[in-house]
Amino acid sequence: MGVSGGPPYLSIGRLTKRFGAFTALDDVSLEVFAREFVVFLGPSGCGKTTLLRAIAGLDIQTAGTIHQDGQDVSSLPPAERDFGIVFQSYALFPNLSVRDNVGYGLVSRGKSRAETLSRVTELLALVGMPDAGPKYPSQLSGGQQQRVALARALAISPGLLLLDEPLSALDARVRQHLRHELKDLQRKLGITTIMVTHDQEEALVLADRIVVMNHGVIEQVGTPTEIYRKPASPFVADFVGTMNFLEAMVAAPGTVSIAGRSFRVDSLNGMKPGTAALICIRPEDVKTRNVEPGSENALEVEVRSLEFLGAFARARLAAADGAGPDLVADFSINLLRDLGVEPGLRLPVALPADRLRAFPKAG
Repeated sequence: MGVSGGPPYLSIGRLTKRFGAFTALDDVSLEVFAREFVVFLGPSGCGKTTLLRAIAGLDIQTAGTIHQDGQDVSSLPPAERDFGIVFQSYALFPNLSVRDNVGYGLVSRGKSRAETLSRVTELLALVGMPDAGPKYPSQLSGGQQQRVALARALAISPGLLLLDEPLSALDARVRQHLRHELKDLQRKLGITTIMVTHDQEEALVLADRIVVMNHGVIEQVGTPTEIYRKPASPFVADFVGTMNFLEAMVAAPGTVSIAGRSFRVDSLNGMKPGTAALICIRPEDVKTRNVEPGSENALEVEVRSLEFLGAFARARLAAADGAGPDLVADFSINLLRDLGVEPGLRLPVALPADRLRAFPKAG
């Protein structure tokens, strides 16, 4: 993991990128530190790939600056920047063997045959494919091709590794396996890495820090725990994980009214009484054990439906008296068994004040 005590390895200053009338990046600034694994996360069209391509020099920004390792690379062509890149499509040369694919960048830089072969052998062993050298891309599975693409990107010992949705074309099981390999490899090599993905689980597993993007701007930068537990906006709260959104009115300091009921909230972010608010709570934070009818933020609910998801079930809950709010809650299998939870059951639940997040309601 990167250490933020020293100067940033990569500094992006007020970057803007326009395609005609469309603004893909709108005044974006970001610092990435040495050895960090940073993930750009967001929906399609949010600007995350455009930002990655600007860092690589593949799409030169309309305005703004990029500094890498103390050097201004803002206007340098890709060939003069210090990075390796892996694309979603692998982009291997079909007519070259695995050995020649991995060694391509070394040969282009005039390295000797012996030096190239030694480095290729080392990298193929590093990605778990020591015997694949003579094979061709068409003889490999998607996961194997992606390992080769990664080895090729690392061959030139770049200072920065860029990954453009490298796992999205793989099936779920291979993707899950490869992301752990990728994280282990990044830690072992200590290479500063930036990855683009729209997969929130992938971002939470891999990243030291996540950059959540939307409509060409950065919504939030933080550790996976910060992004998940303390989303900075309703967009982040909704995009990362599952969230209950409850319409509320601030009734008094530390208190909101939801569907006519009073709930205590630890932090209202300075919102004054009379302010319309959105109150958010994760399904797993809805408390069910040791809740009495008089407990703080308690209400009686009826289980409307249960969706079995393996280690837990997602329950849809409605206020037993019909006076809202409706909720989604995640119940462990142990809790289902211990409390005999099934559709139609009525039980008290509580919304812990320290797990409620409050945002001003837009509009």
